[in-house]
Amino acid sequence: MTAVPDSFSMDELSAMLEDAPQEEELHATADNSDKEFTPEFIESVAQEALEFASDKCSDPLVHKVMMMAICSRMIEWHTHVAMTQFEDGNERSGICWMRDAGKFQSMMDSLVNIGVGPDDYTCVHE
Repeated sequence: MTAVPDSFSMDELSAMLEDAPQEEELHATADNSDKEFTPEFIESVAQEALEFASDKCSDPLVHKVMMMAICSRMIEWHTHVAMTQFEDGNERSGICWMRDAGKFQSMMDSLVNIGVGPDDYTCVHE
């Protein structure tokens, strides 16, 4: 299990994930019906989100927190897909999805051990 500092609650991240719109809702409400999800489009959307975060908060910690939230979502999503694969009798596929969830857990573990300044409340080391 990944160590997360007390001030950065996995329960809060999980609650955020539960409150987040489902992927189907995003596709239904977004004005992307005529857009093709090309690599260029996806990278542009990601870059816009990063720029938005930088504009709102100049502290690089905002990007680390974004990475942690993304890792948490990817852990949950990969675990959910794995469980679905197991339920459908696709054991080998489920195992692969669980392994990938573990890789995201490893990323989270790395993130909580990297400080980005004296006010980094997400870092387990001082």
